[in-house]
Amino acid sequence: MSVRSARPKVNDLIFRLIGRSIHPELYTTCASVEILQKDYAATLRVCETGHIASIQHKGHAVCEILTSFQNPLPSQKRLLEKPVRGCRSESVRLESGLYYQVSYQLEELDYVIFKNVHEEYLMDAQRADLAYHFISESRLTPGALSIIDYEANQNSLLIHAFHTFPDELAVVKTQSLFEF
Repeated sequence: MSVRSARPKVNDLIFRLIGRSIHPELYTTCASVEILQKDYAATLRVCETGHIASIQHKGHAVCEILTSFQNPLPSQKRLLEKPVRGCRSESVRLESGLYYQVSYQLEELDYVIFKNVHEEYLMDAQRADLAYHFISESRLTPGALSIIDYEANQNSLLIHAFHTFPDELAVVKTQSLFEF
């Protein structure tokens, strides 16, 4: 298995919701999980820049993407596009009846706190629904880490994601709720 260590700068991160599927050639999947329920299907992916949650519901597709603004993604059907700064909450109701809520935040920490948080996340990754540990670019900093946990039932999908950016001592946390 080959792994990459490249993470974008946290100032380049953007949070997007797109009302269509995204072609897999536009990003590198490091780890993924499929979720099947009666009325929807979802694929959660860890990628170099963050994550992608692809949802299929009633013949419609929607994708949540934590990525770099430099990533070439389709401009069609962009429902939400915000830079990742501080703490934000957003919501969107789609024509298909799907209701989407998200909260996300960027935490920039000092070295000691980041190191402790990263160690806790390493332990959490062992129990996570989906996790990926990137190779470190330096022997002085740990490799970036992405963790995704989810709760799926017939009427909703709740996703918690944590992404570390060791070179900048930063953590991005997201909580997304899809209600069907």
